[in-house]
Amino acid sequence: MSDIDDLGPYDITAEQAVLGSMMLSAAAAQECLAALTADDFARPAHQLVFAFIRAAVHASEPADSVAILARVQEAGELSRIGGAPYLHTLIQSVPVAASGGYYARTVRDRAVRRRLLEAGRRITALATSAAEDAHGLTEQAVRETEAVRDAGQADDVTTPTITEFLAVSEDDTYDWVVPGLLERGDRFILTGIEGLGKSTLFRQIGVTVAAGLNPFSQAMIEPQRVLIVDCENGPAHTRRKIRPMVTQAEVTGRPVRETNLWIEIRPEGLDLARDKDVSWLLRRVATLSPDIVLIGPLYRLAPRALNDDSDAAPIISALNMIRARGACVGLEAHAGHAMGQAGHRDLRPRGSSAFLGWPEFGYGIRFSDSVSTEEAKRRRLVDVVPWRGERDEREWPEHLKAGGTWPWTTHIPGYDETPRDPWTSPADFRGAA
Repeated sequence: MSDIDDLGPYDITAEQAVLGSMMLSAAAAQECLAALTADDFARPAHQLVFAFIRAAVHASEPADSVAILARVQEAGELSRIGGAPYLHTLIQSVPVAASGGYYARTVRDRAVRRRLLEAGRRITALATSAAEDAHGLTEQAVRETEAVRDAGQADDVTTPTITEFLAVSEDDTYDWVVPGLLERGDRFILTGIEGLGKSTLFRQIGVTVAAGLNPFSQAMIEPQRVLIVDCENGPAHTRRKIRPMVTQAEVTGRPVRETNLWIEIRPEGLDLARDKDVSWLLRRVATLSPDIVLIGPLYRLAPRALNDDSDAAPIISALNMIRARGACVGLEAHAGHAMGQAGHRDLRPRGSSAFLGWPEFGYGIRFSDSVSTEEAKRRRLVDVVPWRGERDEREWPEHLKAGGTWPWTTHIPGYDETPRDPWTSPADFRGAA
């Protein structure tokens, strides 16, 4: 490595692992692109490969080794990267594709240290040069260290003035998925006590939105593209639950178009800390371009308890990647076991507190307080309770009733109606307190 031996600290193995992981995994590529620039690599050939990968990703084109080789050959730069076999070397250097982010931090660390050493040499040269006037040397030294801090940042600052900021009026309009309820890019978590019917409600949101109906008022809306990822139930169970909803949408005069609703069944769950599973999910989002993705339950998105922020971070990162593609993201989760105010069970999601701050909207369902618990069970009435402060005003219902033309319909306390065509059996309330 005589071409870089004089540069200072570097880690060629880490650089190779970064580039290899980027060509193996779209998720790793996004993570490494957010952490590094081409100049962070010590070896010029690695700078060049990184630039080709970055160009492919920004063009929404494949960034695997075959695609990158084609780009390199087209640009006539094959000899500069060490030939086609070197791309294979980069792939072989990757222990696990999901570790790309770890090696990216190592590459960045070495790059900062190299820049600091070079800045130190320039400052030393300034301080020992008789030709330099002592006046202003401190300011020059400060600029040298600022250059290290700002390496990889854009050359200009484009922060708008208040006049410029307010002049962009189109940014003020909502980009609705469901008018008044869900905007593109929104994140929400729906919780509830086991067996109370939150999974049914979650599916109802998906089917109605795909059909072009408001999930709660059944008012007509523009049909949206919906992807449901069920990580708990088998296909037969899910078909039994969704088929009558699709039939009801057709009876209502809003049939679900085939290209508006997709169902992925993963009863074995997902591990969103594993790059393979993240890539599986993101490929479907990229291919289907859904307006809303409904996924869960939360405890099936990792094979371990999500007790702290480090456990939750990979899941939140993966869900945010979906959101970055313009989709609204809904997450189903089980409520905690602790008892909250007024003797009610805590409706916040189990596990890390990181999930409390992630969504724009967090709601849980529990038996209604408008009547006795026994009456709420008999009439199948629930309250929709926010467990976090809303970031915007939306038209979420306060009360729901099971049964009727849809599994769940909006309920007004004090108005009694015997449910028609009950969708939720008494067994759905098993063990609820």
